[in-house]
Amino acid sequence: MKIEFAKQDLTSFSGLEFVRRYFALINLNSRIRSAFAGHGLSGDYTVVHLIMVFIALWLTGGRRLRHIPFISEDPLVQRLCGLKTLPSDRTVSRWLGQFTNDALQALIVLNSEIVTEKLRAMNLARVTLDFDGTVLSCGDKVKWAARGYNPHNRHSKSLYPLLCHVAQTGHFLRVQNRPGDVHDSKRALEVIKAAVEEIRLSLPNAVIEARFDAAFFQEEIIKYLLREGVEFAIKVPMWKWLNLKNMIISRTNWHHENAKLAWFKRPVSIEPWGIEVPMTFYREKLSEKPKKDHQFDFFTPDDGVYEHSVIVSNKTVSAATLLSFYNGRANMEHDIAEIKGEFGFDVIPCRDYQGNGSHQQISALAYNLMRNFQLDLMAPKSRQRTASRTNLFELASLKSLRFEMITAAGRLVNVSGEKILRLSQSTVRRKMFEKVQANMDRFESRQKRAA
Repeated sequence: MKIEFAKQDLTSFSGLEFVRRYFALINLNSRIRSAFAGHGLSGDYTVVHLIMVFIALWLTGGRRLRHIPFISEDPLVQRLCGLKTLPSDRTVSRWLGQFTNDALQALIVLNSEIVTEKLRAMNLARVTLDFDGTVLSCGDKVKWAARGYNPHNRHSKSLYPLLCHVAQTGHFLRVQNRPGDVHDSKRALEVIKAAVEEIRLSLPNAVIEARFDAAFFQEEIIKYLLREGVEFAIKVPMWKWLNLKNMIISRTNWHHENAKLAWFKRPVSIEPWGIEVPMTFYREKLSEKPKKDHQFDFFTPDDGVYEHSVIVSNKTVSAATLLSFYNGRANMEHDIAEIKGEFGFDVIPCRDYQGNGSHQQISALAYNLMRNFQLDLMAPKSRQRTASRTNLFELASLKSLRFEMITAAGRLVNVSGEKILRLSQSTVRRKMFEKVQANMDRFESRQKRAA
């Protein structure tokens, strides 16, 4: 079969029209222009154009800047971006290199506003924040990249951004770029403070909860959370000076939750910090027969029969509920995998530190916008509420949205002066498109009433 290429009014991404209409309804373009007014990012393309290029790239399945030419001649990609000619990969990389700290902060504020507005509209009674870092491997010439903890390649330099995740909706409220050789809790307190303040401004009556792994067991973090009345749960590291091992060994009376899980609670005084905090000790049965010569140590807190863990928390709930609540933070890993795999968060597009930080913020912005798109237009099913505090709705991954809606081939036709996007017959896809359009009409009506 002979293969030929010819210019035709065809698109491979019909679903982008819904995305474009949604962005118009929420006035995204004007909000971006307003956020970056006076920040002096120059070039042949505006900030709106270039951010839309990134969003179009990720929605259509691209990841790296060199993938832009593959979508640059698609009419619906051009329509979404508001351009007849898309920029080259080098143009986009140079634009990222222009970012100053002030311009980066404008992007951070815009992203936070997009998230908090949706949380305010949902009027949540509780907001659960999860905090964690993730490793982004990069080359030796990337500024501020450093060798640190890198599970993929221990010899590779990396960046180590810290993320704040909203458990109920899956949004990423905050992203803070960092070099790869810092401790997980480095600069964490300023991110925690900013996130808590933003939630309190948006939802003053909501209860704020926070979950952390053992790396965030730090004096300044715990004292701040106690002082601000934030409900929290933090995994406690088995440091020798905390004397947790002796407390576990000497304990004879454990409360049995079930055949495998036992626990006890007690206040623990941390003398160097001058505080006393309630801790819950857990013992989970692994095996009836321990491995031969198994050694109990401080880094793997198990003895072959039982695995031990400790959680410090100011929540007034049962031990089983507290454990379920803490384990719910694992859902953040799923959403981190989504933003890294589908929204190019783990791509390092330039050598400039601020440029790479801005790329992370644009990735988070695109991810959050598609979360809002589903919540506003896809009518997702509600999930059963549990103590684990995970997503309230059954939200689809971008990979599913791309297959089911975005990558639908279509033809642009002109009938009596009216532009029409005509798709091949597909009953399932037609029902989906009609549902999205009906929800969009209702959303537009609500927007007009609110205005």
